[in-house]
Amino acid sequence: MPGLTRRRLFSIGLAGLALVLAAAPLPGLRRPLLVSIGSELEESLRRLEPTFERQEGAIDLRWQVEGSQDMVTNHLEPRAERPRVLIPANQQLLEQFEARASAMGQGQPFTGRPTPIARTRLVAVAWPERAQRLFPDGRWSWERLRSAAAAGQWGALGAPAAWGSFDLRATDPLRSNSGQLLLALWSQGQSGEAAMRALRRAIYRPARSTDLLLREFISGGPNDGDLAFVYEAGALERAPEAAQRWPGGYRVLVPDPTIEAVPAAAVLGGPATGRQADGERLVAFLAGPKGQEILRGAGYRAASAKGEAPDGQGGRLLPPPSESEREELLRRWQRAGD
Repeated sequence: MPGLTRRRLFSIGLAGLALVLAAAPLPGLRRPLLVSIGSELEESLRRLEPTFERQEGAIDLRWQVEGSQDMVTNHLEPRAERPRVLIPANQQLLEQFEARASAMGQGQPFTGRPTPIARTRLVAVAWPERAQRLFPDGRWSWERLRSAAAAGQWGALGAPAAWGSFDLRATDPLRSNSGQLLLALWSQGQSGEAAMRALRRAIYRPARSTDLLLREFISGGPNDGDLAFVYEAGALERAPEAAQRWPGGYRVLVPDPTIEAVPAAAVLGGPATGRQADGERLVAFLAGPKGQEILRGAGYRAASAKGEAPDGQGGRLLPPPSESEREELLRRWQRAGD
């Protein structure tokens, strides 16, 4: 009997240990799930990582941060180390991915339709003195911005000559979605090449990603850029950082018109790092109540808030460029640099 009792106790102990491991797996036993994200989403998605991993204790989230356009071209070929989930800055990029995969004879690359997880829009951040000089009546004007880019020097605009050249900051449209949205907005009503050349001359050091651009804009201050085109969510999230570094911080300007970006998530089929089911759990979490709450806290609007402007701000919303329009804009951008 004592031996039987010991065996029962041992069995009960093993069962209890199994329950503990199932509830809180050791780090080395957790399943990796590699997720590729646009740089502008990094801070907000890292916020929700602890909550998701507590809910899904067996999953170890791993992030791969890259420019959203790079994401479309980097992961077409199935391979074991590619991300299981793609979350670029704009849903249209996933449509591009699908089209390219189909053209390569791969069929449907995703396990289901891409799921919108949030909404934001292209905005500008500018140092207060520069913003006041550009838009003295407080109203956005693409025409005034184009004129400033064509002039090239603040002195030609009646501003102090010590401000030097007029420097816009934007991302490289060949690598990043926000740069492509800027091209579309800049080209509204502009059929010639002069406006595109003026934009290319005015953009100082195109960044490879939107979050990197905003970090550089804040660290460099007024001497390293006058106005930068970024996403609203990032601009709102990093505004306290800018105010701490530069008294008064920057102003967030809502262009009229502007373009809304809808970050979306899709689970890749085929070889990739992470289980398909784990990727689908992450997408469901992002679109669910807790994920939406965390994303709203990071400056994004809810995925369901189509067309809504924060605090009553914002002008007209234009649709993002189609694939053919995007390709033509990129050709014009490249020709402007020749």
